[in-house]
Amino acid sequence: MTPDQLRARLETLAPATQAEVRDLTGTLDHYQALVVSQAFEGKLMIEQHRLVMGLFQREIDSGEVHALTLKTYTPAQYEKAGRPRL
Repeated sequence: MTPDQLRARLETLAPATQAEVRDLTGTLDHYQALVVSQAFEGKLMIEQHRLVMGLFQREIDSGEVHALTLKTYTPAQYEKAGRPRL
């Protein structure tokens, strides 16, 4: 799975979801992602991460995605944090 494929799937969480994905090792199985989505409104961080990981459960189970480090924000949290980047 490529970073662009991960990003595209992340952006299906909700309308206007934005994602940035980085391949950490060059092996296409260790990733870091920053996700900004309305889908996270009212959810604890653990719930946000479970929502994201659920999108990739098949790839995680198969080993295609070995590691996925997440930074998740609602749009308001993202603005308040100063619009961080990966």
